[in-house]
Amino acid sequence: MKKPPPAQPAYILHARPYRDSSLILELLTSNFGRIGCVARGARRDKQRRQQALQPFSPLLVSLLGNSTLKTLGSVENATAPLWLKGRAVYAGLYANELLVRLLPEGEAHYTLFAMYQMLLKALAQLKGDDSNPLEGPLRRFELQLLAELGNCPPLDYCAGSRGTVSESACYRLEIEQGFVPVHRQGGNVLRDGEFSGAELLGIVQALESGQWPAGLLPPAKRLTRILLRAMLGDKPLRSRTLFRQVYGK
Repeated sequence: MKKPPPAQPAYILHARPYRDSSLILELLTSNFGRIGCVARGARRDKQRRQQALQPFSPLLVSLLGNSTLKTLGSVENATAPLWLKGRAVYAGLYANELLVRLLPEGEAHYTLFAMYQMLLKALAQLKGDDSNPLEGPLRRFELQLLAELGNCPPLDYCAGSRGTVSESACYRLEIEQGFVPVHRQGGNVLRDGEFSGAELLGIVQALESGQWPAGLLPPAKRLTRILLRAMLGDKPLRSRTLFRQVYGK
């Protein structure tokens, strides 16, 4: 008798109906990265779905079959579910949507799996009634995701001088090159796609420490928006649209 595959840690990123009673799930797993599977009968078995097949819940799952689209086998909670509240729910949905849109299917990303767990734990500690506390954890996750996928240039490296970014200088982000120095008369008023060296070095320090001074959050958000736009294209993120519909901004 063939031995069933071992269970592995996983999170549900997205679910959609399939046929009469099943679901197609997008999972983030420790061994396979992002992978799709069919949860047969999940829509018929409402109790199972309510208890286990929920986003943000740490699961142990077994995946059956040799095709690209696996079949979901056993499912159990790895630990107690993480309950996200208010605005933190939409932050979690946003992270899930980024992973579905950007992660290649079937490639293991062990570091990213751990980063996602850290993000959910940080979001679960928030009351969810204010957007400001969400900013630091989200910026950190976005930059970690971009770096893991090879789409974030070193923030402390100047592609022009091939040296360290200077705190007093101004730099423009070139997607294919990285940060190049900007020289202009009339002061260092930053334009679109430009960052001060102090901002870039501050973001590096914030990533290392996990502490985000309020003044660094706007430039960090500008930076991630530029880098993510280059990968996502013009198709809007549904999670952002839902957030604006509920909270008006």
